[in-house]
Amino acid sequence: MNLHYICSGMDLIAAVNKKDYKLFGAFFKENFPFLVMFADKYVNDMDMAADIAQEAFIQLWRFKGEFVSPEKVKGFLYTTARNLALNHIKHNQIVDEHLRLQEKESVLFFRNQIIEEETYQLVHKAVEQLPKQSCKIIQLSLQGYSNQEIADQLNISINSVRTLKQSAYKKLRGILKEHFYLLPLMLKMHWLWVYR
Repeated sequence: MNLHYICSGMDLIAAVNKKDYKLFGAFFKENFPFLVMFADKYVNDMDMAADIAQEAFIQLWRFKGEFVSPEKVKGFLYTTARNLALNHIKHNQIVDEHLRLQEKESVLFFRNQIIEEETYQLVHKAVEQLPKQSCKIIQLSLQGYSNQEIADQLNISINSVRTLKQSAYKKLRGILKEHFYLLPLMLKMHWLWVYR
């Protein structure tokens, strides 16, 4: 994207190198919207893109060196805006990671982990109450074995595996009927156990 500007190339060099406030103001007014759109392609946030574009112009104004061409000025602006946008993205990633860490360390996370562990213990205890063959099938399912792998290991047909899983699910639902809060987990497990 080319920056358009009101003043000529020489005027732009003077505006930046000699800190001509009036010429620089005209250059800023004409080109600020273009730099905002450029920054927004990185951050996908127009307010943040406007802040980045403004900061890029501030850094251009404060730059101590001298520019030899308008293209160098434009290159400085775009490079600065890009670097600011990338730094913003990296900062957000660090903040997000920190928040995730805080969440994991929170009391709520600790409590939820305990509840989840207790839930799985209840399910496993219920599985152990099943008939031996059904118990073995469900345990193998929980270990990640597919229906075909279970059938091969137990020397039975895959249809037998599915039938025994269906029956085991109904029995588990009865065993765990007092633990209604396990229903979402049971529905998920039912789909995995029977159809996988």
